[in-house]
This record gives sequence, C-alpha cells and structure tokens, in this order.
Amino acid sequence: DVLLATPDVDANRLLALGYGAGGHIVLELAKTGTPFKAVAVVHPGLPEPDAQDWRDINSTILLCTGSEDPLCTPDQLLAFGHALQDAGVDWRVNIYGGAQHAFWARPTNSDGSPDEGLTHVQATVPGVGYHPKHTERAWRAVLDLFAEESK
Repeated sequence: DVLLATPDVDANRLLALGYGAGGHIVLELAKTGTPFKAVAVVHPGLPEPDAQDWRDINSTILLCTGSEDPLCTPDQLLAFGHALQDAGVDWRVNIYGGAQHAFWARPTNSDGSPDEGLTHVQATVPGVGYHPKHTERAWRAVLDLFAEESK
C-alpha cells in the first residue's frame, strides 16, 4: 500500500522478484491482490498448489529452480504451475540442469570473503551449490520476462 501510494509509482507496471523465502512472499502478495504485471521467483518456497487461490490474479509468473534442488523440486514447481494453469494464469517454468538450491549465491569463506569454489562452506540447508552459468541464465530469464511485461 505504501509503494502504491508513492507519487510517480505506476501501479500498472509493478514487477516482483523473489529468491527463496522472498519468492514465497511475492507469490503471496500476488495471490492477495497486489497488482503485479509479472512475478519472477527463483528457488522459491511455494504456497499450496490450489487453483482457487489464484483465480483473481493477472500476473505473468516465472518459476525457476535447479534440477537438483531438494527444497524446491521440479515436481513441486510443475504441480504449482498446473494449479496456476487451472486458474487461467500465464506461467512458465525454467529448470536448470544440475543446479542445486540457491544456485545463484556465490560461496563465501567463514570470514565472509568470497570463495572461488562452487560449494558453500557454511550452507544453511542441504543441497546448496553455486552454479555460475545457471545464475546468468536465470537472471536473463527474469530480465526477459520483465522487459516483455513492462511494455
């Protein structure tokens, strides 16, 4: 409400992006009526896949995950996508082969400095791994969606 009340904010051109729990948050905002033109989520926490919950949204939704993500599996995304489809929502899924959860997050050492490897030293959940190629691909997919929907 604060954002929509801000001068110079065009409520007809809102876009949302969320990673992990942030993905769940922007999906919930869309479901409850925030007028996003597009929502992009990367390895999100997903709401229950109930088509009835999504009948009143007009957002285009992009769902992205890695094929090896144990927390946001391709099967979960497809089940959620089918609920969106049953609700008449424009949606798409990108599944990145070999990518794990949080594949976009560069690993750091225990002191917070960047690590050159692919494995997180202090992963907070299992199945986390950096994948530089898919990081770029997911970002490109988000930008493509936003460019398409902001016309």
